[in-house]
Order: sequence, then C-alpha cells, then structure tokens
Amino acid sequence: MANLYEDILEIARDYMGIAAKEYIERRCRIVLGGSSAEEITIDKLERLSAGIEMTAKAYIGRERAEAFRKQIEALRHNEYQS
Repeated sequence: MANLYEDILEIARDYMGIAAKEYIERRCRIVLGGSSAEEITIDKLERLSAGIEMTAKAYIGRERAEAFRKQIEALRHNEYQS
C-alpha cells in the first residue's frame, strides 16, 4: 500500500524543489492542528490542497499552484492504509 504523506511529498517536489519537505510538513501540521505531517489522512486532503493553492501561488504562480492543488486532490482516489 502506498503512503499518503510520501505521495504528497513526491508531488510537492515537482513544484517546490528542495523546499518541498519543509513546506509540506508545515502545511500538514496546520491542517492537523500540530500533529506530525506523516499523520495526514485522506479526509484532510481537501483542506490541505486549498491551503497549498492559497500559499504556493506566491512562490510558483497561480497556474502552477492550481495544478499542484489538483494533483494533491487526485490522491483521494488512491487507496491508503488507515
């Protein structure tokens, strides 16, 4: 089974490069109320992706931030272990 956090991080690397890990950890902690980023669950993807689009556009532009959000949201169709 795939790992949701690792899949998110892999997508983020395509958009954020070397800043991806720190960026995604921060976004996940916000969504999870301070919990570890690795604890992200599929039911939190919508909120995570909205925050990504909102903040990433300052770094990578509106169009790329929207594409980033869509790729994160698409993960909800994958199967992950609970």
